Amino acid sequence: MENDKYNRTNGTTLPELCRRYDGSRQRRRQIHRRPLHLQRSVYDPAIVSLGPYHHGRPELRDVDQVKHRFLDRLTSGDPAKKNSLYDRVLERIDEIRYCYADFECVGRYDDRALALMILLDASFIVSLVEVLAQDVDFSADWQFCIGGGNLLFVIRDIMLLENQIPLHVIKMIIKSQHGDKLGEELLQKFVTCLPRLLLIEQNKTLPTTISGIKLAQHDDHNFNQTFRSVTHLKEKGIHFMPSSSLSVKGIKFESGAISGRLHIPIRVVSPISFVCMSNMIAYEMSPGSETGFEILSYTTFMKSLIEGPADMKELQEKGILINKYQNNEQLLEEIKALDTFGLDNLDIFKEVRQQIEKHCRSRTKTWMADLRHTQFRSPWTIAALLGAMFLLCLAFMQTYFTIHPRK
Repeated sequence: MENDKYNRTNGTTLPELCRRYDGSRQRRRQIHRRPLHLQRSVYDPAIVSLGPYHHGRPELRDVDQVKHRFLDRLTSGDPAKKNSLYDRVLERIDEIRYCYADFECVGRYDDRALALMILLDASFIVSLVEVLAQDVDFSADWQFCIGGGNLLFVIRDIMLLENQIPLHVIKMIIKSQHGDKLGEELLQKFVTCLPRLLLIEQNKTLPTTISGIKLAQHDDHNFNQTFRSVTHLKEKGIHFMPSSSLSVKGIKFESGAISGRLHIPIRVVSPISFVCMSNMIAYEMSPGSETGFEILSYTTFMKSLIEGPADMKELQEKGILINKYQNNEQLLEEIKALDTFGLDNLDIFKEVRQQIEKHCRSRTKTWMADLRHTQFRSPWTIAALLGAMFLLCLAFMQTYFTIHPRK
């Protein structure tokens, strides 16, 4: 349907709507398309489409056909309740359109078609919220409509960058079902039921541009901090400990008299967590996303630490990485496959890197670390050293009393 022939319910044409919102599009968060060069299956839904970007794909139509069942369950099949929810979504349809960055894609649907799509998708999400956050067991509905084994794939799909619907629609429906207070409680429980993946400490004011962020490739001449693996840092006397912070920015370094401690946030790593991380990186790279590239920089930092199985084993033994894969080889492959495109926000971990470099360049600290690592690796070495020191003391005492005999 051509844009100039597109006639919406209230009589406003698509070009007019584009002009209406064009001046303010950069001031609000939107549901983005991934950059064109990120064409991998990790960004595509496997079970369910949410929103217009993947709507109608043949491989996802099985779930589309049963979304009406979730709306029926929420409204107890009452046509009046269905119409009421539909009308409330339709009233805010302009706001819903504006939530999507790809305005051309959203423009393929008229107001009524888009409102129905969002209502069905929101009913699906609200049912999922109730399944995971309430004591009431709706697993029979999910077993019949989706299949119990597909629940993990559904959770994966709702974390994808392009597979989103506006949160205010979900809140509106769940509060209409349970009231404001209980509705908010259910949403909070739902969030805590999801895998604890990545958290960012939000600033009170968000940047409006990325012009103030220093992005560089790893071969940039301004980047003078050397990336070192866990094994390498351990040889330099640096120990690894879980951080008390859950934020991706919670990486801290403490330097002691002869050793150092690198505190890293605990992470549960699974196929779902890596899908989420990839999509968050894609969001950070989207135009107008207004982020500081925190996830990308955290991922780059962790990839620099993990070069081989020994590095990953050390982080697991310290309780920093909790592996949900079948084996360490799969986890290592996933970590190496995470693409950060050689980019980094140098300001996020600048101080940590500088402190690590200062520690590694200290001859005294690295000498002590090397001594412990090479000479004191086994108790037999320590016992031999103590024995040698004891014999040396005896030889010294014998020499002393030979020169200064007791009367």
